[in-house]
Amino acid sequence: MPSSMTSRQRLLAAIRHEELDRVPISPRIWAYLIAYYGGGSWEYELRAAEEFGYDLCIAAGAPLPPFIAPALTYRHVSPEVRVTQQITEQDAAVTVRRRFDTPAGPLTDEISLPPPGREYGISPSPVWRERLLKVPADLDRLAYVLPDPDKPRLAHYREIARIVGERGLVEMTINPPLDHFGGDLRGLTELMIDYYADRPFFDRMFAFAQHYALRLLKAVLEGGVRYIFGTWYYASLSAGWSPKIFREVFAPLIRQHADLVHTYGGIYHIYDDGKMMRTLGDYVAAGADIVETLTPPPVGDVDLAEAKRLYGDRVCLKGHVDLLYVIKEGTPELIEETVRRAIEIAAPGGGFILGTSDSIRDGTPAENVRAYFAAARKYGEYHD
Repeated sequence: MPSSMTSRQRLLAAIRHEELDRVPISPRIWAYLIAYYGGGSWEYELRAAEEFGYDLCIAAGAPLPPFIAPALTYRHVSPEVRVTQQITEQDAAVTVRRRFDTPAGPLTDEISLPPPGREYGISPSPVWRERLLKVPADLDRLAYVLPDPDKPRLAHYREIARIVGERGLVEMTINPPLDHFGGDLRGLTELMIDYYADRPFFDRMFAFAQHYALRLLKAVLEGGVRYIFGTWYYASLSAGWSPKIFREVFAPLIRQHADLVHTYGGIYHIYDDGKMMRTLGDYVAAGADIVETLTPPPVGDVDLAEAKRLYGDRVCLKGHVDLLYVIKEGTPELIEETVRRAIEIAAPGGGFILGTSDSIRDGTPAENVRAYFAAARKYGEYHD
């Protein structure tokens, strides 16, 4: 058994089910850090890892210019596309009306950006008033607006990985055809209706988005990236999809991503912060190397002991501690017992990274945050 490991070594050993000195401690914490430090980017994560003593696992942003949410500039767009934006502000909320005049016709949308730090939290999500993708012909127009997936920007990722070094593991976020892509362009409610009311449009949208996502993934892998963070929470049962649709539509798409990553000897990390117990086996069968977040009831439905029994020898389990009812609203005693129990259940044999059900939130008492890390260190050591 290793006497001492770097954070990077520890995380990789857990993923590969190798011997460990202790259970890796790797919560999602960016939202808390925005309030605690004033920022939640990787630089602040690195600072937090040193202060709190945890194993940093950073998911670097997608390697493309922003194009789905509003941007100040759209330099990636072809000169033959005319872009106009109208910005209005009311009660600190910003609304952006966009129009892309392409050779195939116009695309329009409208997005509201709520002010941070109020009723929608410290980092609110945009609210679409009008979606960019409305009819099948919009897919032809969209091709003129998207960045070139064969030319990812990898310099930033490489710089983060160089600076972090052995202090953590740096992954590259590659959004699949749904999360922050088709799901935002069309809307989840609209896609669920399309599945029944306009299946050809539904299938064409996913074929278009999957082809684009796989081209980007291949280019990133060709560029030397080997640790891929794939978000699939838009496909979660908690988003409203049925297990039948998940297995029919999404599981084959996930397998294509995992297979491509494995072709290059990489690691594929799947993130779903909803109910996972009925789809966990599908993620494993599709080739996931890591599954996160394993959220317990009442928000999720994962029975950690059952997940470990069924899949613990085939996949690395990551997450589990409830960010709201345990870490934010619980007591230090509840936090310690929850962490102790999670380690007791999932740590034997390796393949477990202690994390959270999503980011520890702003407004969480500092003593609760420190109780989480203290308990993880207290109970996480492996012994001969």
